[in-house]
Amino acid sequence: MATDRSQQDEQAIRKAEADFETARAAKGLEGWLSFFAEDATDIAAGGPIADKAAMRARLEKRWNNDLILKWRPVKIRVARGGDMAFSVGPWQLADQSKPTAGVMATGKYLTVWGKQQDGSWRVLADTGVEDPTPLK
Repeated sequence: MATDRSQQDEQAIRKAEADFETARAAKGLEGWLSFFAEDATDIAAGGPIADKAAMRARLEKRWNNDLILKWRPVKIRVARGGDMAFSVGPWQLADQSKPTAGVMATGKYLTVWGKQQDGSWRVLADTGVEDPTPLK
């Protein structure tokens, strides 16, 4: 029974991941932020640990709709209690204003998900690391 619930939650998170990427692509910053819980924590490199309002303020200063971020989960684990989970996977960044440039950067991400009172999953924290640039 718990395994069925865990599998359902994993499928719900996999769908939320896809919807999250689609919303970011279609609606930019607002699409990105719409998948974060109201009590989300911002973990930005070089910045303080902050709340969602601070995340919005930080991203509004540097958001670029020409940048295309794509990611996919390769591992999703749901906590036994069924109220938290994490996903990890690769990401890549490209600039649609420079289509011949190809992928600008790649890396890995870790997203912590929390189940909301309505049963939906929202991001509690999200962070990533960039792969080293290959030597030429």
